Amino acid sequence: MIRHALAVASIAVCLSLDAASLFAEPIASATTIKRPRGERPSIVLDSGIAPADVERRPYRDYVASCLDSLMEYGTDQYGGVRQPMLVPMLDVRDKRRPESPRESPTRWRSFGRFDGCEPLSDQPLVEVFHLLSQRTGERKYARFADSYLRCLTNLTCDKNLFWWGTHRCYDPEKDAMISTKDNHHEINLPSVRWEHLWRVNPEATRAAIEAIWQWHVFDKDTGEHNRHANAKRGRAFPISGGAFVHAFAFLYSKTKEPEHLDWARRVADHHWQHRDSTTGLLPGQTGSGRDRFDGRHSDTSVTGIYCYYLLKSHELTGNTTFRDQALAYLTAYARHGYDPKSGKFFGSLRLDGTPEPGPRARNGYERSEARGFIDLWEPIQLAYEYPIYTAQAYAYAYQATGDRLMLETAKRWAEWIRRDPPSKGCLIAPAQYADYARRYGRHGTYADKYGRTVSLFVHLYALTGQRAYLDDAQEMAREAVSKLYYEGLFRGHPASAHYSTLDGVGFLLRALVQLDAALEDPESVVGAKSIRLNERGDQIGFDNW
Repeated sequence: MIRHALAVASIAVCLSLDAASLFAEPIASATTIKRPRGERPSIVLDSGIAPADVERRPYRDYVASCLDSLMEYGTDQYGGVRQPMLVPMLDVRDKRRPESPRESPTRWRSFGRFDGCEPLSDQPLVEVFHLLSQRTGERKYARFADSYLRCLTNLTCDKNLFWWGTHRCYDPEKDAMISTKDNHHEINLPSVRWEHLWRVNPEATRAAIEAIWQWHVFDKDTGEHNRHANAKRGRAFPISGGAFVHAFAFLYSKTKEPEHLDWARRVADHHWQHRDSTTGLLPGQTGSGRDRFDGRHSDTSVTGIYCYYLLKSHELTGNTTFRDQALAYLTAYARHGYDPKSGKFFGSLRLDGTPEPGPRARNGYERSEARGFIDLWEPIQLAYEYPIYTAQAYAYAYQATGDRLMLETAKRWAEWIRRDPPSKGCLIAPAQYADYARRYGRHGTYADKYGRTVSLFVHLYALTGQRAYLDDAQEMAREAVSKLYYEGLFRGHPASAHYSTLDGVGFLLRALVQLDAALEDPESVVGAKSIRLNERGDQIGFDNW
């Protein structure tokens, strides 16, 4: 464990919000618990809102209620230092941190950690505070978000890296930065909101990005990198490499210093050099040979995550290399990963383009490989299955390139989602998450998957002008709200009693802001590259990573 005391000046900044509103006593609420026979209980709470009644209120009202509840009950109110950082979980029934949330769908996403504040997981959520301020004109949301971000930028390690990721968190009880699994710094998902961090603390943000180059990029000539910041060779996953490319591209957009663009291009080039020369498919990791399946196969971490980061890097820098590489990878998967007979996509492709057939492995690390068709509603947050992200990436790539194959592929994903919505549960029940599929999947899916699917349909409506896609977005949003909203908070899963940032509530809230703004003037969205939030001209994009 590494302990850290915030400087007095930093504490003063972090505590600048009204203490009465941030640290009020929680209230109690009622609960309905269903306990299936013969198994441990799944907690299904009745929101009291039927899907048909959801749109009697504008979607922004649900978002505002959730953010208000988080500001009141969900901050660090513990230990000797109290500050506007968000705790990762709340029981929606009494608005308190759960003491033992082990029986929860969140455990498939938590890496065994439930208690510490984790600022990387909060990145989409913190941005929603800013977006809702723009949408409603209520400045309290933006003020809260900025206070949180100032706290975040004061939590750094001796390498100048921010204290976040799956191996690090902040313990609000002990007022300490703590770590697990060798104290690794790691970023991959969700995408970092560098723009907001830069605005509140450009010096710390620049130092953190430059530290990524120093500590994550092992070979400065080739751009070979390691997801862990130890300056040593490791497995170079595109999912983390893309986060590095995006960080360097962002830094270049601010500094215009050529070396920052060069850093981004070198990391991207490392992966480009490892693609299959015939098919164009990129393996799921490089740098450590092909001893594991991810070194010999391509998967949707490439299409859903890495390609998005490349497209964003093109958007930030104007450098077409990033766009063209993303288009090449997406084209390769579209050609080899789609099965026209079933209308489904394969989860793992050999680099020669041959799909890896099922069934999935029962033991060893190979259990993580998404053999056979991909599972739209699998629970694992960081692994090798990114179906909804991939669908979104194709829509985003069409917007960026105009390539018709990108749109065609995005529409194929949408058709599959229409046939097999979240209400069907997991489509596959492999050993890795068979218990989840049996106990929880039948109730629906996680908040982030609902949200990103809403975003996908809103984007497809904008790209095609087909009203059916906007109808799809509304239907998915109505289901999400009716299943997840409970007395002012959104739960992370329909079979859970917990708000959880790890379940991606921030993604859902962002999608609801997008949909709320799109419904105000649907015709203005068609053909647009963003959605107008207010009369001042503030915009929200269609992406949701």
